[in-house]
Amino acid sequence: MKSTKLSRLRGRPRVLGQTLIEFVVTLPLLTLLLFAIIQYGFIFGAYMTLRHGAHMTARTVSLAGYDASNTSNTTAVATAAITPMLDPSNLTAVNVTTAMVGDLSAMSVQLNYNLPLIVRFVVPNASGNNLALKANATYRKN
Repeated sequence: MKSTKLSRLRGRPRVLGQTLIEFVVTLPLLTLLLFAIIQYGFIFGAYMTLRHGAHMTARTVSLAGYDASNTSNTTAVATAAITPMLDPSNLTAVNVTTAMVGDLSAMSVQLNYNLPLIVRFVVPNASGNNLALKANATYRKN
């Protein structure tokens, strides 16, 4: 006696298409979650690179004999520090200020960067397709 598909399914409810429908409903949500995780990884990497650039720029500016009034040289140092990962054309501002920390002179550097986003609607506080990142660093003047 041959066993047909119909006879094998006789005692079970018919759920053949239910799995496909559940997969089709959950696939966009899982895809969105995956891209959100990737987007936040890019944001974290960009922020860490920007912090490194701010520290390298502040260290260079705080060295003895460095002319802090030369903004093009300061921008070149910041650009070189972020170049391996970030696009230097999105570096919007390099602000250098002199501050007093206790009784010591210090140089403070702030870098502003517009990070282009892949998935804009999973990132709060994003303006358009960019997220504004800021990094600060302060070093004592030698």
